[in-house]
Amino acid sequence: MSEKLENLVSFVKDKKSWHEFLNKNFPSNRVDEYKYLDLSFLSDFDLRPIEGDQNIDQLDIDENTLKRLVFDEKEFYNFVFINGKFIENLSNLPKTLKINKLQNRSSENEKIALKNLNLAFREKILEFNFTKSIERPIAFIHINTSLDKKVNKKSIYTNYRISLFKDVKISMIDKFVNHEKNDFFNNNIIDIFLDENAYLDHNILQESEDNFQFNHYKVDLETNAIYRGFLLNQKSKISRFNFEINLNKIDSDAQIKGIYLGEKDQILDHYIKTNHNFKKTYSSHYLKGILKDESKGIFYASTIVKKGVKKIIGNQLNKNILLDKNASCFSRPELWIKADDVKCSHGSTTGQLDLDAIFYLQARGFSFTAAKEILLKAFIDEIFEMIVDENIKKIIKKMI
Repeated sequence: MSEKLENLVSFVKDKKSWHEFLNKNFPSNRVDEYKYLDLSFLSDFDLRPIEGDQNIDQLDIDENTLKRLVFDEKEFYNFVFINGKFIENLSNLPKTLKINKLQNRSSENEKIALKNLNLAFREKILEFNFTKSIERPIAFIHINTSLDKKVNKKSIYTNYRISLFKDVKISMIDKFVNHEKNDFFNNNIIDIFLDENAYLDHNILQESEDNFQFNHYKVDLETNAIYRGFLLNQKSKISRFNFEINLNKIDSDAQIKGIYLGEKDQILDHYIKTNHNFKKTYSSHYLKGILKDESKGIFYASTIVKKGVKKIIGNQLNKNILLDKNASCFSRPELWIKADDVKCSHGSTTGQLDLDAIFYLQARGFSFTAAKEILLKAFIDEIFEMIVDENIKKIIKKMI
């Protein structure tokens, strides 16, 4: 480990030093990517990994509880993580999977401070190599739990890499869930590499209630590789999904669709950075939010087309419905285009339910509440229809 990262670990162990480090080095609201998210809450956390305090084998997750948290083994391959640690004996894995242990490839010059924090504790990472297509979907199940229900303000770090080899096609779910209610800080790095002609149908389900979820995804695509992402973001106290998409070769194509549902004083934050690094590459990102009470939604998308990179198609769209006067949304789609012969668009709308539409439905016998439910269902059904796998679509609908 470099001296720089060793110093970071020492900062974390000394709470006073860490608080000083936080104030000096972590992004403030003057940094665009964190303009609407205050990270000062981290000063209250013990930022050392919780796994150092607990024996995973002693954690109280019985067989019936585990079955409730994972998916049916007859229909899915389950990769089980508990408090950031991969538990192979609780997982059912495809025979063609190859797992390697690697030196962490993350750059210590990484500009994202939270990723550097993860790197300080994750010198070694796992690489899951998919060498052949798999008909059955795979599910990465991230479970938060604790031996002591009084334990709070702890931290969990996960860092791994998923590689799809040439021509491999896979459907995948990332599920973040609690064994019991907790207020842990989750700081996860997941790198995804799609080789030539690879296809990934990637569904992300944020189901961990009342804790703090910060997930950093980096997706690299080669020639004719296709990434189809769907995100359901709900329940956490604060969650941030940070995507970096790199379209590196011709005809690579990435899409992220999703829904976020906020209530109480939740903050649901989404940042998508797309780099069109090669000609004839395609991206499309479309997120919808429904926010009530005092919840806050954030959408910040930045699509970058490098100089001389032509025949690009890049689209961004964000739509929000605010159900209460204290709910809010901050939406900022951006295009940075340094080339000609491109087709790029961006848009954003935020508002309330259409009162005329509600009146129309009431005039036909529906109650006010039923009319609202019909309009909200129609609002999110458009996104649901973009989910590729029909079985996964049914699972996600049950979670709403």
